[in-house]
Amino acid sequence: MRGLFLRSLIFAFVAFALLFGGEFFIEWHRAGYPGLGDMSWAGNNNAKLVDVLSPMARAYNNVLAMLIATIGLAIPLTANMHTPKLIELFLRDRINRWVLAFMATGAAHTLWVAYIIGPKFAPTWAISLSVFAAIAGWAILIPYFFYVVRFLDPSRVVVRLRDDTMRIVEKVVARKIEVNDAQHMVAQRIGQIGTIIIKSLERDDRDVAREAVWALKVLLDHYERQKVRMPKEWHEVDRGDFIGFSDEALEMLTENKTWYEMKCLQQLELGFVRALTETPDTVSSFSDALRVMATNANMHHQDHTLRLMIRFFNNFLREAIKMRNLRSVYDVFHQYRRLGRELTERPDLLREIGKHFTYYAGMARIYGLVFAPQLAVFDLGFVARRAYEANCSAAPDLLRDVLALPHRTGDDLHKMAVKAKLILGGFFLEIKREAEAEQVRVNLADVTAAEIARAASELLASDRSFFEVTDRQLNLEYVPPERREPLQRFCDSMKAA
Repeated sequence: MRGLFLRSLIFAFVAFALLFGGEFFIEWHRAGYPGLGDMSWAGNNNAKLVDVLSPMARAYNNVLAMLIATIGLAIPLTANMHTPKLIELFLRDRINRWVLAFMATGAAHTLWVAYIIGPKFAPTWAISLSVFAAIAGWAILIPYFFYVVRFLDPSRVVVRLRDDTMRIVEKVVARKIEVNDAQHMVAQRIGQIGTIIIKSLERDDRDVAREAVWALKVLLDHYERQKVRMPKEWHEVDRGDFIGFSDEALEMLTENKTWYEMKCLQQLELGFVRALTETPDTVSSFSDALRVMATNANMHHQDHTLRLMIRFFNNFLREAIKMRNLRSVYDVFHQYRRLGRELTERPDLLREIGKHFTYYAGMARIYGLVFAPQLAVFDLGFVARRAYEANCSAAPDLLRDVLALPHRTGDDLHKMAVKAKLILGGFFLEIKREAEAEQVRVNLADVTAAEIARAASELLASDRSFFEVTDRQLNLEYVPPERREPLQRFCDSMKAA
């Protein structure tokens, strides 16, 4: 944005120089090329010099009035809509400070020069400087207005906060800033990004909210690369940044060196909770960003960070279930499943995720979300299949968790849960794991042959695309052609049994 301002400024100066210079040379040529003495009022009529400076002073006053009026209205209004810290951002910006200082200095200089002109004293250099400075002020005005408008763009505010935070982290790495001050500044800027997320959701400004969410993701990516070089005292937690946390919680943050990640993820969760009520269609932006963050943490072998992000996944599920927001539960389960697919080399975490699936499936049932536990069967079954394909040691535990999820409540048969388990049984026949397939058969022993046949028929006839538009769009019941024959054999074995 500063580069664009400078290009606009250069363009304005060149345009003014060409226009005024061309005008001067035309008139100079028309007058027969007079000398400097013929064109100067110095020593002839000094009162004329004051008359020249009078419009210069009025011009500066007009420029200053326009700038102050624009800034005085636009900055507070925008700050009220996005973040009160916008005023501080504006005042810290060097271009804003230089332009305002230039305008104020130019206005004062013009008044001073008009004052010092005497009956026989003509400060021609000072007068010329005042005239050219006034012209420069008007040349700056238009690019600067555009700069201010762009400065107030909430997307640009998010970028400024993000880049400012990353610069502070880099200064800490280079030992160019005191650690306690840096911690406070970083926490403050991350909190401002969270405020922008919340206020954007309140105004249904989905694009800005998504940009702010992704800014948090970029911050964590940048921090993971710098974390190993941070000084030891950086990881010591300040109670003021986590008001309400217990002593034990603060101690764990210090031990795990995850206070920065906690601060970012807290803003993500606050936005997620607000999105549940304000703009449910943006929920996927939060869960998707969290999944990408967790995947990156796994790639960088940040175990404590990854575990923290899994806990926030659980928070997302809890809040969505408490709000009885089935769409959000559907979305978070989907992202959780995608994360599980990336963790086949972490059997310990996969076992934990399997337990979380079963826990929140039970919680959803308590809150009356009958469909949510059936989603859990499909998604956890998917994770279990990926674990078996990767020969992960957690695969048998995941299978037990899937089979522990009920497919019947009294006389009410949950057809989707039955279908999910049938798909799992067909998968085991396909990879020649008869023992696991038998576990599925035993689990489904209370389902009649007619119900098995009906479920198999619907599975084999399902289209890849769901008949409604959803975030996943893929039909949960869809079975690829190459897996239909094993599924059919498994269902036949069920009916025979």
